[in-house]
Amino acid sequence: MKIDKLIAELVGTATLLISVVGSSFMADQLTSDRAVALLVNAAVTASTLAILIKVFASISGAHFNPAVSLAALMTKRIELTAFFGYVIAQFIGAVFGVLLANVMFSNSILTLSNIERSGTGQIVGESIATLGLLFLALSADAKSAWKLIPLWIFGAYFFTVSTSFANPAVTLSRSLTDAPSGIAISSVPLFVLVQLLAAAVVAVVFSRKARHE
Repeated sequence: MKIDKLIAELVGTATLLISVVGSSFMADQLTSDRAVALLVNAAVTASTLAILIKVFASISGAHFNPAVSLAALMTKRIELTAFFGYVIAQFIGAVFGVLLANVMFSNSILTLSNIERSGTGQIVGESIATLGLLFLALSADAKSAWKLIPLWIFGAYFFTVSTSFANPAVTLSRSLTDAPSGIAISSVPLFVLVQLLAAAVVAVVFSRKARHE
């Protein structure tokens, strides 16, 4: 597998997490209005994601998400070797991005989050956010993906109570920060499980659709 694909996934995922966590820190410092802070966080995340997809789509496919890579594997869009390489690069990049954001804004490079995200509403929200993201990731073409996926994430920040993690690497790495966008490590397993199940469901739907065409 070409190293440029792995570098693209690592750098892209790291940059995505810098934008998510960094903008969360900055918004918290600038305003006490939670709605404004969420708007800032969502806008920065969506705009950064749009740029990253536009830049890296032609290199690695711009997954930046183990759930996307899993769905791609299940629909035979990538090989098993590429899947493992992508996932490793994504997790490394995600953790590195969070640590860099912590260095910029926090008193500690590594602090475990104490923000519990649990309950039926959170799980339903993550299911909806991830299903929508995966549907777009598998159906959108190169000309529209860089616009549609960020728009979905922007909207899902507001219409899901979980604020749309929709990404196992993002979820795990955000347990390593005391930013408002963090998540307690105890909440991570169920979030990741829901995300992977959503990826499997979407992949099965697309695989069946392909067999009938």
